[in-house]
Amino acid sequence: MLYIALLTESVADFRGYASAPNTSISSHTAPVLQAQLRCALHVAVKVHRRAFKQVRRPDARALRILAAALGAAVFAADVLMPRHIALAVLYVLVVLLVAMTGSRRTTLVTASICVALTLLAPALSHLSCLNGDAGVHRALSVIAIAATTLIALRHQTSTARLIEQIHLLNLTHDAIVVYDMKDRIAFWNHGAESLYGWPAHRALRQSIHELTQTRFPAAPEEVRKVLLQVGRWDGELERTRYDGKVITIACRLALLRDERGEPRAVLSTDNDITCRKDLQAQLQRKQDEMSAMLEAIPGMIWASTHDGDVEPVNRRWDAFDIAPGNGAQNGRSLWRTLVHPHDLPGLENDWRAAVAAGSAFESTARLRRKDGLYRWMHMCAEPLRDTAGQIVRWYGINTDIEERKCADEKLERSEAFLAEGQRLSRTGSIAMKLPDGEMLWSQEAYRIFGYAANVVPSMDLILARTHPEDVALVRQSYRQVLAETPSIDIEHRLVMPDRSIKHVHYVAHLSARQSGRFEYVGALMDVTEAKQTEEALTRSMAELAHVTRVTMLGELTASIAHEVSQPIAAVVTCGHAALRWLDRPQPDLAEAREAIDKAIRSAKRASDIVWRIRSMAQKRDPTHAELDLNALVDESIELVLHELHDHQVELDIDFVWPPPRINGDRVQLQQVLINLIMNGAQAMVSATGRAKRMWVATRMIDAQHAHVIVKDSGIGISAAHAERLFEAFFTTKSEGMGIGLSICRSIVEAHGGQIWAESPPEGGAVLQFTLPVCDGRQQ
Repeated sequence: MLYIALLTESVADFRGYASAPNTSISSHTAPVLQAQLRCALHVAVKVHRRAFKQVRRPDARALRILAAALGAAVFAADVLMPRHIALAVLYVLVVLLVAMTGSRRTTLVTASICVALTLLAPALSHLSCLNGDAGVHRALSVIAIAATTLIALRHQTSTARLIEQIHLLNLTHDAIVVYDMKDRIAFWNHGAESLYGWPAHRALRQSIHELTQTRFPAAPEEVRKVLLQVGRWDGELERTRYDGKVITIACRLALLRDERGEPRAVLSTDNDITCRKDLQAQLQRKQDEMSAMLEAIPGMIWASTHDGDVEPVNRRWDAFDIAPGNGAQNGRSLWRTLVHPHDLPGLENDWRAAVAAGSAFESTARLRRKDGLYRWMHMCAEPLRDTAGQIVRWYGINTDIEERKCADEKLERSEAFLAEGQRLSRTGSIAMKLPDGEMLWSQEAYRIFGYAANVVPSMDLILARTHPEDVALVRQSYRQVLAETPSIDIEHRLVMPDRSIKHVHYVAHLSARQSGRFEYVGALMDVTEAKQTEEALTRSMAELAHVTRVTMLGELTASIAHEVSQPIAAVVTCGHAALRWLDRPQPDLAEAREAIDKAIRSAKRASDIVWRIRSMAQKRDPTHAELDLNALVDESIELVLHELHDHQVELDIDFVWPPPRINGDRVQLQQVLINLIMNGAQAMVSATGRAKRMWVATRMIDAQHAHVIVKDSGIGISAAHAERLFEAFFTTKSEGMGIGLSICRSIVEAHGGQIWAESPPEGGAVLQFTLPVCDGRQQ
């Protein structure tokens, strides 16, 4: 339509220009020519409109075909129609159609052809001459074709430039949108299509803010006000894409004004910064997390340039009078201010060595707090290098190790005390992890086993040192360990490389770690000296018991003499009686034989008494055998019966039935009974105003233990003496040694029993002991 308007204006100008000088043409032809030209232009406009209605986006080939058909029709009509009709002017439509293809060369060729056809038509017409009006018509047609061609070529140039600019705008990644002052979209480039998702044909003439659901950071009126005042506006806003996704846009608005200064359109350049905003948010979140992390780290974080300027990073420096954010400080003056004078030289040497080598820095020193106290710090730093490998910065951290230093010192002292205590007590530590059997030995354990400290502890090393006779016992305890027995307690012997024998005692208990694994923790004690001392003590106790028995026999001399004299006197009496029965005129052999049998029994009784006395007087090792407890008590009473008579003691005996069978040494148990009976008899010597009575009984305290009771009616046992009664060398007698009851306790406990004393309310004392009964399997 622009072409037609320009063509109309050009023809009108040409018409006014040509009509003035043409005086040779008849005046009556001018109105006819004007009418014909108006009719031709009217027809041309209608044909052009219809062509554009039918072919909205024709391609070059279709336009050329249409132009050729139209040109042929015009030519045919021009040849056949009368000369007074200016049909040749319709060739401008052919030129316009070809010009729409955009080819300048084709347009020029088409224009030339149209001019040639305009001039050729009269020659082919049935009229033989060209009158004046027909010539004018041909001239005007040629001028119209030329003018139209010129305008079309200029328009092609402008259009090509405009299309090139539009292509350039479509090549950009930015979304470029032009909309009028009513927010209706006039231009929508490919970037806008990609960004918002709406194609251009759907976006044009739509309201930009309604289409994208624009949300401004402020009120839309404020944005429009700034745009009208300044002519530009930059900011961020939110818009909704075709798929419903909300995106953040960096928008730059520019206002276009016309020649009168009135606002005409707005150019909007949009960029999607959603990802950038998300990245910024993530970066800010990471920075916040990093800041929080740096503040949460229990250390003084610092940064330093390559020349030593230190910059505190977190608030941990506040306690040391150097708050973060005060800027870099000279590292030398900073460290001289904070570091303990004794630690400063070492710290500087470590720093210089790290800088010279370009390696990690690590040192320990004491730093002074605001309160003047020094605390141990572990300092470490790593260098940051550029692409060329040069150190540009150091990053370090100072960790407070005051508690760890104190703990290390305490642990060192504790380990020293433990090692010295184990050495003095000859007790080593052994730990074993389950189920792999990994062992840990202390230094004293290595010494006890006689191994070097660099060997790896194992069960094989223990078995290699174990006495052959105790290997089975050690293996059995190891199986108990693997079975996770709660506690282990064994004693065994070790054979050392020099063939010496060591006695060791190992105790351990099972414990669970936080990791869920079980571990045995135990102590290995070298009890060799204790065993030797125990054996020596046993020998000493045996000798002391022997001395006591001999002393007791000396005290019982009268009773022994009485006991022995009675069977001897009976032997003499029976011998005399046998002689008298034999000296009769008629010997009574039966009576004599009976008297001799009595003499033999009395002699055997005297022999038994002497044998028991000799057994008690002998120095020998204990011999355990199965004994009748009632008979044992009866034999002991016979040895002290004369003493009881001398002290005027009334004796009551009460035996349990059936008699309990025990396993023990006859002589040692007789010594216990005699000692208890004699102590009771001596306790009743000073008692006055009451009968001197003694009660000896046997009982079964339960199914496994027999009970022997010796009760007297003496002065009793005071509360102050009750707890010390069985202690060695404690006695209430002026001439006593204080070892009798101590020996009794040792003998009873060695037989697996217990002995104790009581003072009943009615007076006197009750001394009693228990012994395990023999079940037929004990030997």
